[in-house]
Amino acid sequence: MRNPVVSILIPYLVFILLFENQIFENALIVNIFLFYIFLKIFIYSYFLLKKNKILFLGIFEILLFIILLENYDFKILQMPEDTPKREVVLDIKIKRKVNNLNYNYYVASVKTAPKVNEDLVNQHILCRFENNEIAHLTEKKIKVKGVLSSKFTNNQYLTTLKYCKILNMTKAKRLDTLLQLNFLIEKTLLISAKNEEQLNAFLNAILLGNKNMLSNSQKLTFQNSGTLHLFAVSGLHIGFIYLIIKFLISLITYNRYISEIVIAIILFVYLDMVNYPPSALRACMMINIWQLSIVFFKRKSALCSLSTSCLLILINDPSSVMEIGFQLSYTVVTSIIVFNIQIKKYIEKYKYTFSNFFINSLLTSYSAFCGSMLLVYDYFNIIVPGSIIINIIAIPIAFIFIVFIFLMLSLSIFIEIDYFSILFSGLYNILDYLLNILTVSDLTYFKIEGKSELDNSIHFFYIIAILLLANLIKKNSTKIIIQFFFPTVLFLFYTLISI
Repeated sequence: MRNPVVSILIPYLVFILLFENQIFENALIVNIFLFYIFLKIFIYSYFLLKKNKILFLGIFEILLFIILLENYDFKILQMPEDTPKREVVLDIKIKRKVNNLNYNYYVASVKTAPKVNEDLVNQHILCRFENNEIAHLTEKKIKVKGVLSSKFTNNQYLTTLKYCKILNMTKAKRLDTLLQLNFLIEKTLLISAKNEEQLNAFLNAILLGNKNMLSNSQKLTFQNSGTLHLFAVSGLHIGFIYLIIKFLISLITYNRYISEIVIAIILFVYLDMVNYPPSALRACMMINIWQLSIVFFKRKSALCSLSTSCLLILINDPSSVMEIGFQLSYTVVTSIIVFNIQIKKYIEKYKYTFSNFFINSLLTSYSAFCGSMLLVYDYFNIIVPGSIIINIIAIPIAFIFIVFIFLMLSLSIFIEIDYFSILFSGLYNILDYLLNILTVSDLTYFKIEGKSELDNSIHFFYIIAILLLANLIKKNSTKIIIQFFFPTVLFLFYTLISI
């Protein structure tokens, strides 16, 4: 049990998948868990002789499972088959998405209903939305209008609200100062782009995550080169911004507590400007846990910080494990951390040299490709092995962009924006040229047509296997060999399954 958080997270993930996919009845899942927990306590206490620690972890896992069970152990109100359909307006609270049904079905608790339907109050029903407009609204109260009917599933007719439309919902009000700041940033980016549409779209996308302004040709270029992730505000952006802010604060003070508080406030402002994307929230949580562990416990473990942030998110919303953003974030970062931990000691002799930078970049890019390959293949029907090399070039250029955008926003009062305009235009043209010459169909990327979709549970096999690999195998050389060949073997295996 080298990492206690990982040893808790892996079974927690497995049980969430059992619930989400309804592989067994809830009662059977409970029995499986009880058998697992008692077996685990017995084995660890018998062989490791750390009874107090194991007992504490066992109790903690039981509490987590109880919370998890409460999230899934409820009954949706049944409705007679011949009940007439009627349009109703309800106040509901979204509980979770139902991932094993077609369309966008959500489980919701009814808070208020018309008098004729007052029997629905405090009951659970299925709500079917025609699009993804309620994504990330779990635990939010909203007023909806829809057609009350029944859906036959699991040998019973369940109360269903079809064709749901949101009438209103309570939204958090953004501070006027933050709105003005956001407007000022967008205006400054437009001026710096000299009204060049593609450059302005790129600057907005790379800083604020706003991909709507990108042209179709830009999106296609970045997708085929495997660099579209640069515009999803995620760990890459948060990491860049964290390093920039930390460097600037270090010029003023070396006090860790002040430094971390200031960084947390600035990151909060940035998150508000980009509307709190889940990937950025996850990255902020991981960085904060990492820094807290250094400040208070004088220890640091990237894998432990990542596992802790993942566990906290899943405790709050277990269904988020089925979202593509969640899967990509944690699979890619886990792959990068685990792979680099193993290889680090072999490249220490190249420390502070270009060789060290290149090898580190190559390994990071390769491990990110390994972590994302199955997901990108399944969700987007494309494989981009060329991204391993392309990202070594694209990510440093993206970092330069973000650094100079921050400098421009900070110094625009004192320095002419024209200087930055020349730099941004030149950098963008270089990046665009390099991406176009390095992106070749059926050489650097492959589009897959007519494949079968993989089961969602399959994607977790890779990340669970990688976590087990890091936690159980002690010999570094063995880990490196397995990690090098494992993604390719796994991909070929799943390709055969999907044919």
